[in-house]
Amino acid sequence: MFYFLKFLPFLLLSPLFGREITSAWAMNAGNLNPHLYSPNQMYAQMMLYQSLVRFDGKKFVGEIAKSWKISKDGKTYTFFLKDNLAFSDRSPLDAYAIEANFNAILDNKARHLWLGITQKIAYAKALDSKTFELKLTTPYIATLNELSLPRPFRFIAPSAMINNSTKNGIKAPIGSGAWILKESKLGSYDIFIPNPNYQGKKSEISKLTMKILPDPNSRILAFESGSLDILVGKDSLSRENFLRLSKNPKYQTITSSPQGTFHLVINANNQRPTHDINLRQALLESINRQAIWEKILLQIDKPAHSLFNPQLEFCSTQPQAPAFNPKNAQNYLLKSTYKQEALNLVYIANNPIQKTIAEAIQNDLSKIGIKIKLNATEPIYFFQRQKNGDFDLIFNETWGNPYDPHSFIASMLTPSHADFAAQKDLDSRKEIETLIHTILSQTNPDILQANYTKLLNLLNESAIYLPFSYGVVLGIYNKERIKSYQMGVMETEFLFENMEF
Repeated sequence: MFYFLKFLPFLLLSPLFGREITSAWAMNAGNLNPHLYSPNQMYAQMMLYQSLVRFDGKKFVGEIAKSWKISKDGKTYTFFLKDNLAFSDRSPLDAYAIEANFNAILDNKARHLWLGITQKIAYAKALDSKTFELKLTTPYIATLNELSLPRPFRFIAPSAMINNSTKNGIKAPIGSGAWILKESKLGSYDIFIPNPNYQGKKSEISKLTMKILPDPNSRILAFESGSLDILVGKDSLSRENFLRLSKNPKYQTITSSPQGTFHLVINANNQRPTHDINLRQALLESINRQAIWEKILLQIDKPAHSLFNPQLEFCSTQPQAPAFNPKNAQNYLLKSTYKQEALNLVYIANNPIQKTIAEAIQNDLSKIGIKIKLNATEPIYFFQRQKNGDFDLIFNETWGNPYDPHSFIASMLTPSHADFAAQKDLDSRKEIETLIHTILSQTNPDILQANYTKLLNLLNESAIYLPFSYGVVLGIYNKERIKSYQMGVMETEFLFENMEF
């Protein structure tokens, strides 16, 4: 008996018994409908639900599909599914379940029009239990990209749908991913446990508790007190705390590969004072991006000089945004129609980085005589203002892997984000639209590169984008509790199942 008790602490920490890990997030995961958006949290949708394919950082690999083939005309994708797949309730995950999910997604097609693929699907059907066929009306370069996204092309057990639909809700979040949402208490916590039917790597964690701590200072205090084992995710911890805690030998700080481009959008709409390109050029050259990167972004991620990371396919030849040049900016301002009216710069109220950068921009622009009114806005209204074009200047980000560049430029075609609103009255708008449509329906790499070069040159000449950085996701964990944690490829891909102890 004494011998057993002596080794009991080690047995309890073994994979046989599993480990309990605690982290924190700003809000609850939501009801986790895989086919809908906020308040569903993308990290949790990716934990519970799988896609046909996933992006591994370099290429697309099978997730539910073990392989696929694409027809010569680029319009038919045939997916061959892995054997013996099941949802967490043990119901079969077969091609018929995939078809049911596509039907549910397309039943709510209007909600997903920001994704180009939803406008290209001719049909989606099961050929047999292990073969699924997706037919497009035209070739679409971003097909695999958009099938791998956190939402909406992830799959729920058909038995969890309501009348074969998900647009009005679901009965329960039953997926096939690595995790199951066991319990949720609004404003307090979400508890996840491993999915015993998951075919991937089995987690050594027996329970993952995500505490709900909206205030970032509360999260970092909880981490330092030992109440949390790991913090990961965009805005989970401040840059100052990241750098401060990186010096503590108890903790391991980690960063993801570069994700989307954090940038400022200037509205060229004819109803805004910023419709004048001379004023937009003056704005671009009056803002000291180097100082913002050094003093506010703290040099953690790479400084950006173009809308897309030049390491992305078809983006290596982008022109750079104009350099900081107040004297040249003053010349542009004199040629403009600016009449000393205050320009509205909109930022997210609870985002300290955006607030501080907004104040720096206000200070820079005041030096050449441009007035800026800062508009602090709650997140839900911030994105509505982006969509509605209710801004002169507003912060934005491209979306990172695997959205960029194809899916991001596709979204410029619909009034869903800041880009459509800012671009719609440009003299070059028709040419921009034509180039985007050509790119999205093209598969020849030489033609793609030529059209991307033209498009990115036009966007640069429009003087509506000012890039700051190619952002990274920050993380930190307690080395006394965790041996290693692997960042996912996507911003919201949290691979807790791969955590090592």
